[in-house]
Amino acid sequence: MAFNFGAFLGGMSEGIVDTIEAKEKELSTIKIMDAEAATRERLAKNSERREDNKRNTENIGILKSLGYSDAQASWILKGGSTSVALYSDFATKAMVKGIDPKTILDSSLISADQQDPRNESALLSVNKEIDKTADVYELQTGVLGEILGESKKKPKEYTSLEAGHAGTFSLLQEAKADEDTAEVNRLTGVLSDWKKQIDKASPEVKSETQWFSKESRGRIVKDALALARQDLEFTVDIDGNITNKIEGRSGPAAIAKLMAAGSIAADAQVTKDVLDEQLLGKAQRLKSVALSALTSFGKDVANSAGQAEKIKSFSYFKTKKNADGTMSPRNFIDEIKTSNSGVYKAGDVILVKENFNGVDSVRIKVFTGIPFGKVSGTEFLQMFHDAGEYSGRN
Repeated sequence: MAFNFGAFLGGMSEGIVDTIEAKEKELSTIKIMDAEAATRERLAKNSERREDNKRNTENIGILKSLGYSDAQASWILKGGSTSVALYSDFATKAMVKGIDPKTILDSSLISADQQDPRNESALLSVNKEIDKTADVYELQTGVLGEILGESKKKPKEYTSLEAGHAGTFSLLQEAKADEDTAEVNRLTGVLSDWKKQIDKASPEVKSETQWFSKESRGRIVKDALALARQDLEFTVDIDGNITNKIEGRSGPAAIAKLMAAGSIAADAQVTKDVLDEQLLGKAQRLKSVALSALTSFGKDVANSAGQAEKIKSFSYFKTKKNADGTMSPRNFIDEIKTSNSGVYKAGDVILVKENFNGVDSVRIKVFTGIPFGKVSGTEFLQMFHDAGEYSGRN
C-alpha cells in the first residue's frame, strides 16, 4: 500500500495549527491575568496614596491649629507619624503654659535635621522646665470675708523666652556633666541666641524674675562652689563639699564662697536688664555668709599678728612688725598697687592707713584675689575685704 504523503502533511499541519492556537490562547490568558493584577496593584496604590494624602491633610490641619506655620507643619510631616505625635504633644503642653510652639521651632534649639535626636531632647527639656511650676494656693473667702478654705491658684504662665532659656540651660548643664564638648559648644551658641531674643523683648517680658528651673539653680550653686574650692586647692566631693580639714584655712574657704557667689551672680544676670531674682538671692546669701566668716578670720589673724596656733604656719599676716612690737601699716592705695604685682595670696591679711567715713584709721584688709565686680550696676565683689578697724592688740 502506497504511503499518502499529502495526507500526512495535511494532518501534521492541522496539529501544528491547533498547538499554536492553544499557546496563543494560553499567552492571552496570562496577559489578561497580568493586566488584571497590575490594575489591582495600581488601584491599591492609588487608594493607599489617597489615604496618605487624606492623613497628611488632616495632620497638616492639626499642626496648624496648634500654632505651627505651613512651612513648619510640612517639615514636621516629613518625619512621619512619630514626628507628628512628638510635635503635637509638645505644642499641646506648651500652649497650656502660654508658649507659642512656633517660636520654639524657629529657634536654634531645634536642628533642621529631622533625624537629629537632640530635637526630641530639646522639646522634652522645654516642657520639663515649664511643668516645674509650683502650685500656688490662695485663701477662699465668703461674702463677709470669712475664710472658707484653701484652693489652688492658676500656675504661673511662662513666656516662650523663659522656657527656651531655662530648657537650653538645663541641656547645657547635662552636656557639661557628660563632657560632650561639641554639644556644649552648640548649646552655648543656642543660649546666646536666646539671650539676644530676651534682650530685644518687651519690658513686660523682661520684668519676669524666673529664668532657670529649681534644679538648674541648685546645680549652678553646687558647680560654682566645687570649682571655686578646687581653685583654692581644697578637695571636694560630688556635691562640691570640702572633704579635707579646713583648720587654719577658714579664710581661703570663705574666699571660695565669695568666688562662687560672684559666679552665681553672673549667671543670674541673664542680660543687662534681666535678672533671675531667686538665683541672685542665693548668691547674695552665700556672699553674706562668706563675708562674715572672712571678717572673723581677718580679725583673728591681725590681732594675733598671724601667730595664732592654727594659722601661724600659713604666714597670712603681711604687715611689717617693728622691733618694739608696733605695726607699720602703709596707705591702702599703695597696698592696692603692690597687690597688682602678685605678692599676696588669697587669705593674706594686711593693716592699712585709710580715711574711713571721714576719719583716718588703721583698717584690717583681707586679700581675696577676686577682681572688682558689679551685678546690675551694684558693687558685688572687691579684691580686698575690709574686716574692720585694727584694735591695736598683738
